[in-house]
Amino acid sequence: MFQLPSSWNLTNRLNENKTESFQSWADSTRYLSEQARADNVIRVLSFPEVTPSGTIDMIKEFDYTHNLVTNDGEIYYAKMGAGETPSTNENFEDTGRFEMGTTAYTEAETDTFTNFDVSGSSKISGSRQVFTSGYPKTNDTADSDNTGDATDAVSYAVNYSASAWNDANVEQGCIHAIASPVNASKLLSVFSFTSFAKTSSDTLKVFVNHAFENQ
Repeated sequence: MFQLPSSWNLTNRLNENKTESFQSWADSTRYLSEQARADNVIRVLSFPEVTPSGTIDMIKEFDYTHNLVTNDGEIYYAKMGAGETPSTNENFEDTGRFEMGTTAYTEAETDTFTNFDVSGSSKISGSRQVFTSGYPKTNDTADSDNTGDATDAVSYAVNYSASAWNDANVEQGCIHAIASPVNASKLLSVFSFTSFAKTSSDTLKVFVNHAFENQ
């Protein structure tokens, strides 16, 4: 395996990587406002590397992207704000699930599951998973990896173990509320990644943050 140099400092490198990754994303998209820092998707891939002492540490790789709340997602938030009960297929808080896909596409507010699962073959087997315990939540200060946390933002999270699934080309993600979605199943949010691979040695965390800014 790759041998890290003796000058390696894991804590410093993790902090530097997180900062550099965010600034690179922000610069490339010209999305530098406070809204950008609150309204984003954070992907944290952790993979093993050998240290100079011969131990194996999990190194974190950060990446950032935008997310789109669909029309159905907006209806869900409106109902929740009015104290109404969401429909069974849009109860994203109680039965919400993340799912990852292999084919990036241009998201639209009218999207349903059929748009995410491009040609019925994009969804990644094993990636349909309920939220991390305690999510959704506001003011997500418990996990420092979520740089999009805010008192006026709703944070959603999923934690995938190394054995949960693996794929060489992960490009898409969504949140829905159905254990066995069909084409018309509603989406809360959909987002595209810069393509990356998750191997059977990697763990993956994804945070989706929805901020409410002077709408």
